[in-house]
Amino acid sequence: MRPAWTLLSGLALSAVLTSAAFATAEPERSEAGEVGAPAVAAPVSGATDAVSAEQAEEAPKAEGPATAAVEPRESEAAGHSPEPETDDPATSDTASGFEDPESQSEPTGLALEPESENPATPEEAVADPGLDTAPEQEAAEAAEPVGDEPAQSEAAELDSGKIVSEQSGTAPEPEAASTSSTAEAVEPLPTVSKFEAEILRHISEAKGLKAEDRDALTAFYQGRGDNLLWIEGGKFNTRAETAIAEIQRADDWGLEASAFELPSAPQSDDPAQVAKAELQLSLAVLKYANHARGGRMDPRQLSNYIDREPPLLPPSDVLAGIARADAADAYLRGLHPKHPQFEKLRQAYLDIKHQRLPVEEAEADVAPDAKARKAKRGNRDTNEAKLRKILHNMEQWRWMPEDLGQFYVWANIPEFTLRVVQNGKMIHSERLIVGKPDTQTPIFSDEMETIVFHPYWAVPNSIKVKEILPGLIRGTNILERNNLRIQYRGRDIDPWSVDWRRTDIRNFHVYQPPGSGNVLGVVKFLFPNKHAVYMHDTPTKHLFARPQRMFSHGCMRVRDPLKFAEILLAYDKGWDRSQVEWLVRRGPRDNHVKLDKKIPVHITYFTAWVDDDGKLKTVADVYGHEELIQMGLEGKAHLIARKKEDLGAIRAEVVSRLAETSPTWTYPSSSSRQPDWVRRVFGH
Repeated sequence: MRPAWTLLSGLALSAVLTSAAFATAEPERSEAGEVGAPAVAAPVSGATDAVSAEQAEEAPKAEGPATAAVEPRESEAAGHSPEPETDDPATSDTASGFEDPESQSEPTGLALEPESENPATPEEAVADPGLDTAPEQEAAEAAEPVGDEPAQSEAAELDSGKIVSEQSGTAPEPEAASTSSTAEAVEPLPTVSKFEAEILRHISEAKGLKAEDRDALTAFYQGRGDNLLWIEGGKFNTRAETAIAEIQRADDWGLEASAFELPSAPQSDDPAQVAKAELQLSLAVLKYANHARGGRMDPRQLSNYIDREPPLLPPSDVLAGIARADAADAYLRGLHPKHPQFEKLRQAYLDIKHQRLPVEEAEADVAPDAKARKAKRGNRDTNEAKLRKILHNMEQWRWMPEDLGQFYVWANIPEFTLRVVQNGKMIHSERLIVGKPDTQTPIFSDEMETIVFHPYWAVPNSIKVKEILPGLIRGTNILERNNLRIQYRGRDIDPWSVDWRRTDIRNFHVYQPPGSGNVLGVVKFLFPNKHAVYMHDTPTKHLFARPQRMFSHGCMRVRDPLKFAEILLAYDKGWDRSQVEWLVRRGPRDNHVKLDKKIPVHITYFTAWVDDDGKLKTVADVYGHEELIQMGLEGKAHLIARKKEDLGAIRAEVVSRLAETSPTWTYPSSSSRQPDWVRRVFGH
């Protein structure tokens, strides 16, 4: 029997020998210290061999900071490949051919899905003659270039679809079918056609292009590829030909055909030529649409009294509209105003235009008689003046709202006339008194909301400064004579308690109570607006007999306001004349009647129109607006000097001018009746 220590030594020696045997079977490591794939694997096809070689080759090339370990999902623990975390090839380990060995719980080769339900066993794999070379050895051989031939990985060949498995002699299955761990293929970026790219380049480099037009053109042509709007097969299509022909007839619509730069047909399919012609015609269409809708000028730049905003279309709508249209020429014609008077004026314009003789022919046809020559020239000058007047009025129609309303009030200032129109028919007409040339009635559109019976009159600041202040400084009885009163902070005050040379009258409320002498008469018609003008009655009826009626400070006086109120209230509330008369005779003071339906009000400045008999009617340009419009048509609107009234400066001038004639300020005895708070506020 052996001693116990001998038995223990034998067991220890056996353990050492066993450990050494297992150590010889440890997987090989690369130079970088990473664990390679096992020398003997269980491949399922040639594709498996190729992927294993790719992994063995790529593993030593991994550089950079180590990534954080990721816990495997349950599917990975079960031997199944997880779905890729992301489609982004920049962040997907699988897509980059790079995997962190420390994050792998299984050898790389086991991440492949089996191609059959009965994969080869390890014994069958060892017996397979196609596995004489281990994946590590194949990867090492593939990594060594021979001569000048560059090394090419099997993974690259597999991606290109060119590798054929030497073991099986058959082409591998697509990678997406052989493995689910490979990242999804990234869809290629859409290609930009040569025409689209050239057009977009022209748009980006175009000089003087408005930002709105540039954005609309870019959005329109992006993604169209070779599907251009105007050119097909290197030639203008029918849409282009009809659009060009219509733009060339712009003169017949009161525009200038010479203002539009039209392209010549491209001579070839050269992208530069095609892009230039395509873009040039699109720009011409956008400009035509802008001019047809009144965009040749900003009316508000012409005068402080013209407050119109043309109904321009966004460029994107124009491009989309003409692209959808069945006929480009009809679409362009439809951009002009659809108001009947616009078309009547256009026909009158064409009639007079075609009657004119060119200067050369006129000189050749004239008789030697000097009187006849002068008459001929006079007729020609008259026609020129008529044409200009018609053009000025056509342009104003471009500024009008597209929809005037089913029932609306129309006040035409140069005609001194008020009309009520319902369903396109005039149902009432009345005389107007309008603003003086230096206190013009402004041109704008708004909506009537209220009719006030027995109204108060709130004196505007311009009248306070220009007319009332001088009388107060001189010490006249201007307030008593006109039944005017002054309030401060809601309470009436004695005007003689204030030194008006040192106090701004604009800080006071000056008003006239209702009564027989009220300048607004018995009724006023309110359509709230920034110009503070409205329509109203007047006690000075005799002024309506004058042919030119410019007497107001900007508001419009109606000759028969009760009839006007009757028509409006009959439409809005179904009232009759007796109800209106009752409000006048017995109704309360400052009685506001709110309209249920807001009524459009259009204050216009038309000096030419065609009557129902087809005759051209004209009136005088009483405010001089036509001259301003002509400057706008000639592109000179920026030269117009628009001075905004400075009431502060006017007040200072009034005080300075009257200080010499009224150097001493005296107060009537009535000032002693003022309460203490008035004397404290104004220092008296």
